[in-house]
Amino acid sequence: MSFFMRVDVVQHERAFVLVDEVPTRYLAPGRYRLNHPFRNVRLVRVPTSTLVANLDTELLALVPPSDLQVIDLGPDERAVLYHRGRPAKWLSRGQHQVWLVDNVKVERVDTSGVATAPLRDDVRALVPANDYVEATSADGCVMLRYVDGAMDAVLPAGRHAAWTVARKVQLAVIDLRERLLHVTGQEVMTKDRVTLRLNLSTAFRVADARRLAVVARTPDDILYLAMQLAAREAVAARTLDELLAAREIVAEGLFSEVKGRAESVGLEVLHFGIKDIVLPGEMKNLLNRVIQAQKEAEANVITRREETAATRSMAQTAKVLAENPLLVRLKELEAYKDLAAKVGQVHLVLGEGAVPSLQLKG
Repeated sequence: MSFFMRVDVVQHERAFVLVDEVPTRYLAPGRYRLNHPFRNVRLVRVPTSTLVANLDTELLALVPPSDLQVIDLGPDERAVLYHRGRPAKWLSRGQHQVWLVDNVKVERVDTSGVATAPLRDDVRALVPANDYVEATSADGCVMLRYVDGAMDAVLPAGRHAAWTVARKVQLAVIDLRERLLHVTGQEVMTKDRVTLRLNLSTAFRVADARRLAVVARTPDDILYLAMQLAAREAVAARTLDELLAAREIVAEGLFSEVKGRAESVGLEVLHFGIKDIVLPGEMKNLLNRVIQAQKEAEANVITRREETAATRSMAQTAKVLAENPLLVRLKELEAYKDLAAKVGQVHLVLGEGAVPSLQLKG
């Protein structure tokens, strides 16, 4: 039993006086003298720094409304507690006892809809993942919003958010920028039963994001398979010589076929090409010998053509000289002139008895 009790209540707490286990008094911060002779007195201290209390009905009835607010949140309602201007706690559905004694404010949030403006980063840090979803799509991308598993909207580039309280919402980013897809080492057989390997490349982008999401689960794999099948069909219908001679035509045919398949799943093929045609070692050596023989034959034809032209020119020149003796003399003098231009000194060798007959004229 206690006749006199001295009680100090600090700033960040409140206290309840229980007399014979019956709540009788609510104490704010300060110093108190409790005098209950011949009674059983007990003090219950409650911290206010938790911002949210859990008081029973009898204790709650003693707290003034200026110190504590009881709020009821429905299934599609949430609330944010701001402590001294900063978000401090996120409240879900149900009843909550909120301390208002240390500059605390309550802001209700309606989460019954789907789309919402993105939350501040400090508020977002408090929100559980099952209440809110957010994603950002960069330039050149779009965002798909699914509500309860169904496509709801195609959103432009930027930051987007949604409430997931009333309905299940998912956000998916689709990249619209140009990409490359390569098919390397694809083994195919030509019409004349020559096995070779193809390296194919295509440039593509997403043209219809909604169709891509609805029709195709793995659009890149679908495009890859379309390139493989189109290449097999095109090569199987041609011999090796036809394939090598019409490489660009084959590439154009493949482009048309692959483009149609890509459009069916929301993709657009921008470019398509056959990078390499790789032959087996034996076939490569044989083809090189064939090409070498062809080039040698072409070189021989050119050599014979030049020799024939030169002979024909010489015959025409001889005919002209035979008909014009004066031209023969002129050609002879031109030859002497060219010869004299190349001679620096002339050495004269005379036989016996030739000196008396030598005449030098100045």
